[in-house]
Amino acid sequence: MHGAPLYIAETCPSQIRGTLISLKELAIVLGILLGYFVGGYEIDVIGGWRYMFGFSAPIALLMGFGMWTLPPSPRWLLLRAIQGKGPLQEYKEKAIGALSKLRGRPAGDKVSEKQIEDTIISLKTAYTDEEAEGNFLEVLQGPSLKAFTIGGGLVLFQQITGQPSVLYYAGSILQSAGFSAAADAARVSVVIGIFKVS
Repeated sequence: MHGAPLYIAETCPSQIRGTLISLKELAIVLGILLGYFVGGYEIDVIGGWRYMFGFSAPIALLMGFGMWTLPPSPRWLLLRAIQGKGPLQEYKEKAIGALSKLRGRPAGDKVSEKQIEDTIISLKTAYTDEEAEGNFLEVLQGPSLKAFTIGGGLVLFQQITGQPSVLYYAGSILQSAGFSAAADAARVSVVIGIFKVS
């Protein structure tokens, strides 16, 4: 859930980065909508919950196979070399191969080499001034504090507003709100899923 946006951000061109991350979110909410739809349709069938898992299994297998074929992030490979976890030349070659594969270019093309060289320069610049050992309290100082506050605030407000609970327990919540039949509550959950997609 959280690794996918990071991988997208590290591997795709900046012009389409936001679009791809938005498409990832769209895929998640479409999956939730499909789950609500199948659940609402199969609510009265004994063992109907098995259909929800059954419908998602081929998609999960396809996604798992797709992830298996993805190369490591070129930036991550270079970062390992900069941090002294391996020889720079070896990781540089792996990063060029990974970037070429991700962009559909022939192995070792000049454009990928140039992009990798630029990434090495930016990583060296970023990590030259970094101390060998960090301290957890650094998160609460300087520019890190602002990023920590914004990131922590977003997570906090997402959780305390109850948005995940409504998604996961929509059927039970709707039954408590007056939909006496589980089937009615499950079908209204589909409407919630449609609003989540829009």
